[in-house]
Amino acid sequence: MLLPIAIDLSNGTPYAVYFPSLYGCNAVGDSIETAIINAIEAAEEHIEILLEDGDSLPHPINIHDLMQLQEYQQCVWKLIQINA
Repeated sequence: MLLPIAIDLSNGTPYAVYFPSLYGCNAVGDSIETAIINAIEAAEEHIEILLEDGDSLPHPINIHDLMQLQEYQQCVWKLIQINA
């Protein structure tokens, strides 16, 4: 599963990672590379908990629509591969 993440560059390090399709999931990293690694781990754990609780997996979100939102204007985007 490909999942869009937004990496906030506005406050410098540590970089916060936002998951628009995974409410309540968060990650940070002291570098962009570390933030991405931590984001993958956090998303996989979050999805594992969703599945254990019988909740549904996130629906695909159009990353181009997300990029237009004001709250993500200081972010860079990445699609991460999640094993779910």
